Amino acid sequence: MMLAVMTGGSSAVAQPIASSPARQRDLLAVASGDHFWIARVAREPDSIVTSIVYREKWAMTDWTTMQPIPDRVIGMATSNDELLLVLSDGLWEIADGDDIRTGPPGEMWDAMLAIAAVDDAVWAVVRSTGASTESSDATNPTTQPAVSTASPPVPVGRLMMCQYADGQWTHCVALPESVVDDPAQMALTVVDGLPVLGWRTSDGRLSVSALSPDDRWSRPIVVSSSAQETDFKLLTISSRAVLWISAPQPTTRPATQASGGNNSAAAPDSAGQILIGPDFVRRISLALPASAAGAGPQTLVAAFGNLRWVAYAGDRQIEQDYSLDQFPKSFPPAKMSVVQSPQPPVIPLMPWIVGDVAIVALAAVAGVRQRNAPKIPEQPEIKPRLAPVSVRFVAGLVDLAPILAVIAILHPTSNANPLANIDYRSFSQLAQLSVTTYVLHTLIAEVICGQSIGKMVFGLRVMAIDGKAPRRWQLVARNLLRVFDVTLMGIPLLIIFITPLHLRVGDLVGGTVVAGDGEDDEGDEG
Repeated sequence: MMLAVMTGGSSAVAQPIASSPARQRDLLAVASGDHFWIARVAREPDSIVTSIVYREKWAMTDWTTMQPIPDRVIGMATSNDELLLVLSDGLWEIADGDDIRTGPPGEMWDAMLAIAAVDDAVWAVVRSTGASTESSDATNPTTQPAVSTASPPVPVGRLMMCQYADGQWTHCVALPESVVDDPAQMALTVVDGLPVLGWRTSDGRLSVSALSPDDRWSRPIVVSSSAQETDFKLLTISSRAVLWISAPQPTTRPATQASGGNNSAAAPDSAGQILIGPDFVRRISLALPASAAGAGPQTLVAAFGNLRWVAYAGDRQIEQDYSLDQFPKSFPPAKMSVVQSPQPPVIPLMPWIVGDVAIVALAAVAGVRQRNAPKIPEQPEIKPRLAPVSVRFVAGLVDLAPILAVIAILHPTSNANPLANIDYRSFSQLAQLSVTTYVLHTLIAEVICGQSIGKMVFGLRVMAIDGKAPRRWQLVARNLLRVFDVTLMGIPLLIIFITPLHLRVGDLVGGTVVAGDGEDDEGDEG
């Protein structure tokens, strides 16, 4: 299928990049026939986390919290009651309840910027890799684009509109050249199975264009928009595209005003304006709820037969429905709800702190008792042997008790466990606490008597590589490097299988080995 574009002609240059990127969207919402999802982006001290909650159609207050996503979600859509997510790193994911899987990539693109869907029609804005649209390999239908004929390569970095159907990307069409390469400055919806794209150009103009069945973009409609910093979103209502432009967020907000009217700009005392397609000339203001004073992030979504304006004011979540009974003439306010903002469960850290302090104290007491225990006279003619890897592995699992306890409780095999989806900051603090406890209790015990709790149980001990008692700095070095063993998913432990004495990184740096009474002359892992 040949790439064609009516506006702007074809060009070998990439899409322009916004000179001043738009304010990022910190609130997104989407609804299917049975579910309603809200995504909130939170800026942590050293990261960005997106929290997603959802509820069923008839459950007006009972929210379910999904697993936190350690990235900014920049786009959301729903197809066949599954949630489609676009991440800021260009990847996309498919969520079915708590089951989140990576969406199939496209051969012609390396990053996704926006996504929209209605029923089975899924379209996405992507960035081209420059590959040609060759025919799909039938042996790998989920990861290869399926097109009837090959087409010329699209320039690298060029933005395209691609369709996703039957588990694969079917064909792509180049976007108008004025579309800026910034997901915060574009909006996407699907009408009658074809995409409608809205974007703000580099000079601040807000434009809308629709793709025709013969892969041609309509002439962009330039929409009057007075404030470039306001957000905008395309929605589909009764097979008709509408454009929502959010109102500026003043320091104070008046009480509710009546819906209706054709104001030329979004009034400060409104919940934004709806522009009715296909010409996007008629404007209808949405009445602002009186309780929405001080509202911050806001968005609009078509949900359960109404328009729903969602905003947050402090810890309050405000949902104002607007009836579609008089569409497209007006949107009279309907039901409104103000509830506490749904929050993921927070782990009470105090019980964990008490338990971890007890582990560290137990290690210290056990170390002192082991050091003061009667010693068996050494026999010079018997040389200590390296303990078997299998024994050290089991001893290492005993020492890993603080971390294994967290994994066992917070990552159950059943997603029904209420702690499966928890507050990201709370989980991060608990993870840091468990790793600290793990390193601390092994360090203290080994500095005192040369044995951690696991080594005491299985009769192992740490020695210098020359067979002498290790120095204190050697014990400190080998234990501090345990941090990398656990935080890097155990990858540093693979060095055990390539070193002559099967030593881990901590023992290589500290010049130590683990000895035991076994006959197997193997290296260290504990």
